[in-house]
Parts: sequence; C-alpha cells; structure tokens
Amino acid sequence: MNELEAKRNNVVLDLDGTLLDSRRRHVVVLTDCINQINGAAYTPDDFHDFVSYKSEGNTGLSYLKDKKIPNEGAIISLWIQKIEHKKYLRLDRLYPNVLRDLEKMSERYDLFLLTARANKGNACWQISESGIEDFFSDMMVVKSTGNVGLNKYRAIQSIPLDFVIGDTETDLALANYSKCDFFPLNYGFRSAGYWRKQGLKSYNSIHKIITTQL
Repeated sequence: MNELEAKRNNVVLDLDGTLLDSRRRHVVVLTDCINQINGAAYTPDDFHDFVSYKSEGNTGLSYLKDKKIPNEGAIISLWIQKIEHKKYLRLDRLYPNVLRDLEKMSERYDLFLLTARANKGNACWQISESGIEDFFSDMMVVKSTGNVGLNKYRAIQSIPLDFVIGDTETDLALANYSKCDFFPLNYGFRSAGYWRKQGLKSYNSIHKIITTQL
C-alpha cells in the first residue's frame, strides 16, 4: 500500500443534535423552568414546538415572548443552569443507526468528537454512558460561551481536518476556521430550511453523507 492509500482523513463530529438526540431534554428542562419560576403546571406537550422553533435559528427567549410566558429572562437563565444536570442528560438517546455509522466511518477515517458544554465532567460521563468512546481517536469538550466555533477550532487546530459533520452554525464556523468541508445535518438543532438560507445543502442522516459524499 502506498503512502497516499495509507492516509486516513481526519473527521470531526459534533455530539448534541448530531449523535445524541437531545430534543426531549431541551423541552423538559424548559417546562420545568417555566413551572418553577412562574408556579405553573405545564407539561412538555405544551411546548412540543420549542425545538422546531429554535431550529429555524430563533432563540429560546423569543420563543417565550411569542408564547407570552412571563419572566422569560429568569426562565432562560435557569434553563442554562439546569440543561446539563445528569437527571436531564439521562433523557438523551443516540439517534437510530449512530453506532452502525460510527463503526463504518471509523474503518476509513480518524474520528474526533468535539462538543461545547458548560459542564465538562458531565459531558465526559454522558459520552462514556452512550457507548461511543471507542470509535474516536480523541474527544474534546470546550466552553459553550463566547465564540463557540473559535473555541472548537482552538481545541483541534493542531490536527489538519478534512471535514466536519454537525448540526449548527458553530460547526460551520469550525469548518471555516479549519478551511475544510462541512456537511450539515438537518435533524438536530437546525432545519433544512435554515441551511438553505445559508446556501448549504443539508442531510437527514450521517448514513446519507457516508454513501453519497465520502
């Protein structure tokens, strides 16, 4: 095998909205925070459209204003505090076929997991619990505040990247900083419509990226 044939490309994958389905967690935490702040008795079904609303690039704050939920600032502050608690992280599930897709990709590429979280310890715990560790050459958790795309880039800039797979604009920013290809997913926290507005084709599965682009 010659040197070119032996080279393995370096690929970054995001976690939330890419490998992990975190949508229910986001809705449950929002519901709990609204009930705690306002003394209400809502259920998650009352906010079933929260993630789809945000997937168009909107904020949680504007969602609450549109719903005419009072104390929206306090609710979002509490949401940020609670969203990474383990009791809520346990609501997350791997998307269907993620293990199959990671196994297939790891045969051809060196995979790197790169996620932005406030609580690094809980993130590492969740990654371990999900059973995906062995597919990755390295796993990195960066701060979820400030310029998150730049935070991600600085964590992995010593590794030449060939492409990034993710579901938000921070993953796009990472690819731009790294001057590599980006394959956006539209089933997580940004929709197909959102990506079309950015002038990008998006994908409804990692499997589709593997079979049509890689």
